[in-house]
Amino acid sequence: MSKPTVTLLSSNPTWKGVAWNTGDRRLQRCSMKEILHASTSHSFAAMPLERIVIEGKANSAEILVLLSTLDPSFTGDVLYIYHSERAFLSAQADGARRVMYSLSKSDIDFYVDANHLRRSGDVSSFRPSSETPGDTTATRMRVLLADKDPKTLRSVTAVLSGLGCETLIADSAIHALQIVDERRPDVVLLDEKSEKMNGAAVARFVKNAHSEYQPRTIIFSASQSKSEVGVDGYVTRPVAFDQIANAIFGA
Repeated sequence: MSKPTVTLLSSNPTWKGVAWNTGDRRLQRCSMKEILHASTSHSFAAMPLERIVIEGKANSAEILVLLSTLDPSFTGDVLYIYHSERAFLSAQADGARRVMYSLSKSDIDFYVDANHLRRSGDVSSFRPSSETPGDTTATRMRVLLADKDPKTLRSVTAVLSGLGCETLIADSAIHALQIVDERRPDVVLLDEKSEKMNGAAVARFVKNAHSEYQPRTIIFSASQSKSEVGVDGYVTRPVAFDQIANAIFGA
């Protein structure tokens, strides 16, 4: 008999309990707190998990904690659907390192259908798959990092590498725009202002130059609060763990 598989689903704070039946395939609804507890207490080694599905807006830092503390025994997917038209998929294939994907609505629909994860109306009604997970057409998540501060580069690159993102580095505004045009990164992290960089200007140019392609644009700043047209957000130096999470997973 093959090992039983469990799908953990979190989108409602009233969903409680992590449990499964031996020899049975079962869907278990539970809270994000319980998933985090399981992932950080090495409980996954005793839980024959197939995938984790998180639907609904969750705390960005919690998502990053989950993905960065996954027990090596867990080789399944982590699907985070925070909007009907946007999701993130962390997947591991053929023993390789875990890779992050950014999913569009069509990618989400494909993944849900391929894995027999059914939904109806406004209430989630996922059920476990009885087949091998299918492939998604989504591309590996790309993040452009345009900054010259050594500490920022080290900290952000380390997190992105751990998540399996494809990290693109730019050393000037012109270089950043070239990468945006050629590689279409999902997130653009920009230095606020330096000799060869004006993050706000680059962000505005990117937003105005493309109608359909609209990446998240985040500025590294020394100020706590700023509001700039065409910029999706700011992170302050030194860049903290939760700020990186918000930059990547923010709405």
